[in-house]
Amino acid sequence: MRVMKQLTRYIFGQLFFTVLAVTLILTCIMWLVQSLRYIDFIANKGVPLLLFFEMILYLLPNLVVIVVPIAILIGILFIYNKLITDHELVVMQASGVGYWQLAKPAILLSILFTFIIYLFTLYLLPLSFRKYRDISVSLREKSLTSLVQAGQFNTFGKYTIYAHSQDSQGNFLGILIYDGSQGEKSTTFMAEKGIVFNREEGGRLLLINGNRQEKDLKTAKPSVLYFDRYTIETKDKSASDEKGGRFLRAYERYIGDLLNPQEDLSHSTRLEFIAAAHQRLISPLYALAFGLLSVCAMILGHFNRRGRPGKILMACIIASLIEVSTMIFLHTLKYPNLMVSLAYGLLIMTISVCFFLLTPWAKGLINVSWGKKHP
Repeated sequence: MRVMKQLTRYIFGQLFFTVLAVTLILTCIMWLVQSLRYIDFIANKGVPLLLFFEMILYLLPNLVVIVVPIAILIGILFIYNKLITDHELVVMQASGVGYWQLAKPAILLSILFTFIIYLFTLYLLPLSFRKYRDISVSLREKSLTSLVQAGQFNTFGKYTIYAHSQDSQGNFLGILIYDGSQGEKSTTFMAEKGIVFNREEGGRLLLINGNRQEKDLKTAKPSVLYFDRYTIETKDKSASDEKGGRFLRAYERYIGDLLNPQEDLSHSTRLEFIAAAHQRLISPLYALAFGLLSVCAMILGHFNRRGRPGKILMACIIASLIEVSTMIFLHTLKYPNLMVSLAYGLLIMTISVCFFLLTPWAKGLINVSWGKKHP
């Protein structure tokens, strides 16, 4: 018994630090890729550096949920392949260690990370997304002109602004503004110059020598108003309204709010919420399913050097198919009850089959199916 515990700790230690390292590497790579999308906010749009780091920090929980099951799959395949190559598993099996004892460290590791991912999906994930969107709305609520980059089309919510250039005082030359905040009644402004003032109060823009174009909904003809001076508010009103009592999207809500929302929602929105809730509940199970799948692929049957790459490839393909299939099931909203049941059924069946294959009852069946080949 003491020897078994030592073997379990030995393998578990290698697995834990390998999975942790793979998780860290993959998360940093994905985090860096995500961060590059926001570099422009610092370089050209004046967003403070601390606010930038706060925004990308709130992206971490979602990346961890995505990366950890993949890291478990890679880590278990790598460590068990190393143990087979070094003939350590061969010695353990020759000493009478069964499949269950060999797989126990991987199972414990998978269960541990499954509970960790549940902590992320049930609490940290919606909290981080809510904080992230609070910052996003706060940036939109600021003066739109403070975030405009000259020479490019800049879209903020329902506003699109283009300025040909900007002088030393921060005023715009050759400016075009599209205001789609009024629904079908959109408005377009064009002016030779735009002077920004009252920045502290959200900003106003004085347009000089331009025109205001608006489509008449009855006649479908454009209405053009020429002006020498025209003042418009540059604060994103939609962002202000959203901040005051904004509608929380699916990824910002906790499980209870997704399954039993208090608002009067459309049928499609309710189905979207249900899919998001079950996605949160299913995602942690990938860690357990992938862990069992990878350890079964490595230790079942004979330790044949020629067949080992095929086992690794098979485990990766099956894991990919499981994740893709469950995502398809959860996002097929036409038959929600059936598809949600299929998603859970696929994962539960995978976990159950893997557990069964590790039992003594399945050992004879495995030996027959793999044949009596020499390693």
